[in-house]
Amino acid sequence: MTVEPAIAVLAALGLATGVARSSALYALVSASHVLGIALLVGPILIVDARNAFGRPRMDPAALAVLRNVAIVGVLISAATGLLLFTARPAEYLANPAMLAKLAVVALAIVNALAFEWRASRHDGELGGVAMRGMALASMVLWLSALLLGRWVAFV
Repeated sequence: MTVEPAIAVLAALGLATGVARSSALYALVSASHVLGIALLVGPILIVDARNAFGRPRMDPAALAVLRNVAIVGVLISAATGLLLFTARPAEYLANPAMLAKLAVVALAIVNALAFEWRASRHDGELGGVAMRGMALASMVLWLSALLLGRWVAFV
């Protein structure tokens, strides 16, 4: 199976949206991607740091706000990331830093879903060795995704 047809569809989408043709639009989408990442990773790091370093109890209302901000962040960063990807799909698919970033983001999302599932099974309790390990893994994964995202431009 070949990926050329998928690359052609993505490239056509990039041309159709204008992201591949307009540096101003690309810059706007890129800035929106950074905003989405901040909204995603910021709340995650706050919750993870509290959990990993011994302060797992959080006000449920504050936790709900942080969760909602992170959800908005993931939606913005996923949508804008897809748009940015359509600007140069063949280059990005050949970029080892991009492939590594996508793999790390996938692992971070799986870890986040597992964290949420475990918290829901324990009545919102975020403590314990397993949750602490998941929080540490989350911090490493999201910060690695940030680093790899920056590295994409230099590979």
